[in-house]
Amino acid sequence: MQVTPSGERPFPTPPTPNAPDPESARFANRDTVVLPDEMVIKILMNLGTTDIAVCRRVKRHWQTLIDTHHLLARSFYRDCHLTQRINSLTVELYHSHTRGWLTDFSNRGRETAKQLDNILKYKHFPEVLFFSIPKLLLNSNELTYQNIATIEHPGVVSDARFSPDGKFLLTDSYDKAVKLLELVGGQWREKATLRHSGWVDSATFSPDGKHLVTVCSDHTCKIWRLEGDQWQEEDTIQHSRSVKDARFSPDGKYLVTLYHGDSAKIWWFVDGKWQEKATIMHPLRMMTNAQFSPDGKHLVTTSEDGTFKIWWLEDDQWQEEDIIQLQHSRSVRDASFSPDGKHLVILTKVTYGDFFDSAKLWELEGGKWQENGIIQHSGIVNNVHFSLDGKHFVTVSGDGAVKICGLVGGKWQEKATIWHSALVKKASFSRDGKLLVTASYDCTAKICGLVGGKWQEMVTIQHSKAVTNASFGPDNQIVTASFDCTAKVWVLKKKENDENS
Repeated sequence: MQVTPSGERPFPTPPTPNAPDPESARFANRDTVVLPDEMVIKILMNLGTTDIAVCRRVKRHWQTLIDTHHLLARSFYRDCHLTQRINSLTVELYHSHTRGWLTDFSNRGRETAKQLDNILKYKHFPEVLFFSIPKLLLNSNELTYQNIATIEHPGVVSDARFSPDGKFLLTDSYDKAVKLLELVGGQWREKATLRHSGWVDSATFSPDGKHLVTVCSDHTCKIWRLEGDQWQEEDTIQHSRSVKDARFSPDGKYLVTLYHGDSAKIWWFVDGKWQEKATIMHPLRMMTNAQFSPDGKHLVTTSEDGTFKIWWLEDDQWQEEDIIQLQHSRSVRDASFSPDGKHLVILTKVTYGDFFDSAKLWELEGGKWQENGIIQHSGIVNNVHFSLDGKHFVTVSGDGAVKICGLVGGKWQEKATIWHSALVKKASFSRDGKLLVTASYDCTAKICGLVGGKWQEMVTIQHSKAVTNASFGPDNQIVTASFDCTAKVWVLKKKENDENS
């Protein structure tokens, strides 16, 4: 799948090419082997890309074409290129985008740019550019990965995540159980199995990693506490309906539980028990999400009534501070605060235009939330996630698109789009904000990296069935959850091929 700053899909299959003319053919050296037309078509479909996975595939199948012969010896294939593909890599585009990307990429990228500068007027400049980018990427620093643990369940694994301190790992399955693993001597070992009488819909660690909340279709929410080195059930909270989510406040003092209906409940820990503190409501339609602000003093709730509400904590009392009705919105599905609490991304289903879903951007100005942008998708937006440094956020969609946005001069701008071939469920950043992992129903998790200010696809992890979640943990570890009834832990390593990169 191709990473494109413009967000366009990979180029379509080209028609059968014409034979090269004699003037072009004379640039070939004596060792050049003329490839059959169908082979030429396949390789040209994969050239001119900044997708390392595609470049690796090109190199594997056409090693001789890229590595053995001089780049200019390939130029006699010019007439095999589509006109649109040639025009998309003109000198103008090279100056406006590609050259900057090359010089920011590495020392070798800067050398490649100098070489290209010397042949700008050369007739076969587009071909040289086609081959230079894959060659540069393939010989630069790459990430490799290794599977270091596999956790099996009898049922589909819907979620997997690390504790904030990285010492524990939970896997959440439709087999009515949550498995807890502990990192011991560099190895993940099963520590405990936490059970409910119904399907477990979610499981979340507290910010200090010493508590865990599990919510279930059996109308209960269970809080587990780490006592010594053992996980024990601390409390069970009964609800009148099936619970679908629960989250701790950043200081761990409060817990919000969201159940199927028009309300959510806020709990706090008093006299050794979790007791109900407040009930917050959207009285018209079902509530879809509830999330605390990073400072724990605010809570945002979203609803199918097309509104989101901001709640404010004052003197240990939760009060409704603001209610915002979104225009042209049938429902608000999710919301996420930026780490500094000054930005909100609201996922909403729109009722106009060609776009099915959108992510609306809001900024806190003068004590009021003001809309200041929109990211549009052609499918349902399933998830939004901010990087910990607050410089980026990502939205993922049912149309297979992953859009990465960056904060530039106080304004959010789309920086790159990564494509999957099926619905994308989740995406999350690494703790340093330089890597991103996506989870898709196309059976893959993709890791992308921020290199020279540009987001590029670096590694693709494969499962045998749909990937439901993927997230980062300690020491460049990633955990993936899948419909194949497994959760897998992977470790990322950098392969140093370019000492000066």
